[in-house]
Amino acid sequence: MGTSYIYKRDATRLFIALRENGKRFKIYLPKESKPVIDGEEQDINFIEQTDSQYCFDWNDKRYNCELVSRDQNKTIIKVNGVEYKFSLESIFSYIRHGMINKDGKQLNENDILSPMPGKIVDIFLSEGDLVNVGEPILSLEAMKMQNEITATCNGVIQKIHIVQGQTVMKDDLLVEITSIDV
Repeated sequence: MGTSYIYKRDATRLFIALRENGKRFKIYLPKESKPVIDGEEQDINFIEQTDSQYCFDWNDKRYNCELVSRDQNKTIIKVNGVEYKFSLESIFSYIRHGMINKDGKQLNENDILSPMPGKIVDIFLSEGDLVNVGEPILSLEAMKMQNEITATCNGVIQKIHIVQGQTVMKDDLLVEITSIDV
């Protein structure tokens, strides 16, 4: 029997799933109570907020946060001068990723997901090949246009989950890449 999810749209809370380096966190931000992270209420006091800067106290420490950049669901936040990269997901995106990744394996931040529905036209590399950031990995045809899907990091192609001619949906896992420091 498959996993079922019950979700009621509730204006009193916001659900966000954060993923950094393969870790997932479920965060609820209720309007009338403290934030809940992975089911545990946290004693976080928000001090001030502007469009791109936040300040809060947590565990007797003050945290100054700045939103550095946001591109779709990819976000870079600077906390006390240190940058963190996150993928912010809605409840629906979080559930969809869970359904795609049925074997329970956590997605790596460098894994390549399909940016749109389409057909795999060509695969340029093989498993075990070294790849540089920005190097084309495969070609995806969508709406009669061919799009090159490129590597997001320097690394090694660990697993290719698609074959030429295959039809994929948005957010399907295409390629697993393990990053390497150059």
